[in-house]
Amino acid sequence: MNKSFGLSSGNQCRLMRIRRELIPNYYILVFPISQGEPSPNDVAEMMITGISHAKKLASDFIGDPEAFSILYSGYSSRREKGWHIHIVLLGSRWKKAWLYMMLSGKNVAQALGLRRDDAPRIRQC
Repeated sequence: MNKSFGLSSGNQCRLMRIRRELIPNYYILVFPISQGEPSPNDVAEMMITGISHAKKLASDFIGDPEAFSILYSGYSSRREKGWHIHIVLLGSRWKKAWLYMMLSGKNVAQALGLRRDDAPRIRQC
């Protein structure tokens, strides 16, 4: 799956399926880095678009339009450059627990420097 959507600003965003064995039913809604950072209106519109498509995907594949999680990583907490939201279809608490376990492991690896991380370094107060 690779669908493009026009935003009211004239910018584009793209919904793509990410195939990962450890996280099934995983999609990402991307604001291409070539467009720079999105405006607050672009962000709001993408969130609405992401939720709408997450509901449709969850309904089509799981039979429950509310069986999904959306994750937004702000500028300082994301690994990849460019603005994006993650959509993961979930069918049970176990699948949600698995997702959080995988995310925890990924973030621990990044914090320890074992996995690439280009997030800006911000001093803690």
